Amino acid sequence: MNFTPDQSSVAQLRSLAAPASLPQSSRIAPIELTVFTITAQVVEMKLEEDHDIHLVIAEPGDPIATMITEFPDADTCSGAVASAHAQEMRAARAALIAAFGQPASSHFTSVSGSASVTGVVFFDVLHGQTGVAPNGIELHPVIGFTRLSGGAAPNTQSSSQGTGTSAGCDPAYPTVCIPPPPPDLDCKDITFRRFTVLPPDPHRFDGDHDGVGCES
Repeated sequence: MNFTPDQSSVAQLRSLAAPASLPQSSRIAPIELTVFTITAQVVEMKLEEDHDIHLVIAEPGDPIATMITEFPDADTCSGAVASAHAQEMRAARAALIAAFGQPASSHFTSVSGSASVTGVVFFDVLHGQTGVAPNGIELHPVIGFTRLSGGAAPNTQSSSQGTGTSAGCDPAYPTVCIPPPPPDLDCKDITFRRFTVLPPDPHRFDGDHDGVGCES
């Protein structure tokens, strides 16, 4: 599989013909082995039960022309953990959260602005998904994300769900709740492992600067 991305758009991907059948446990060559980079409007996002972040994007200037992109949790998703591109998935997910905040798991959070999204093509079965393209095409997994415009979304998850932007939690650790210093904490002082770390990392949990804290 060639991970050098081709340039495309939401409109172009929505226009592709869907495969006649969709295998349960394999990808369809060559289209589902192709990486695309697209520039799109961001619309809304949600943390799904499988821990993927479901981000709906739209063709610029055409908010009705939407498709789905998925950001796996490469720390827990069995299909992502073993991938040679797991770190790219982690970095893309961290960039999304840094740009627009941690999404709620109970409902879709509206976001605005534009972004460059890079991911592998995947055709899903149509089952009423929010924002789904008519052919079921997605970028899944996303392996690159850059916000081009727009601001951070307000935090919508409660502290009981462990989000790092709740009251008393340092925003450098958006997926867990760790208070800011003082005191200065070490990994041995907390129970969390392999969580997202954003600059400036006041506790210095991310010693190798790969965006993941307390990896061992």
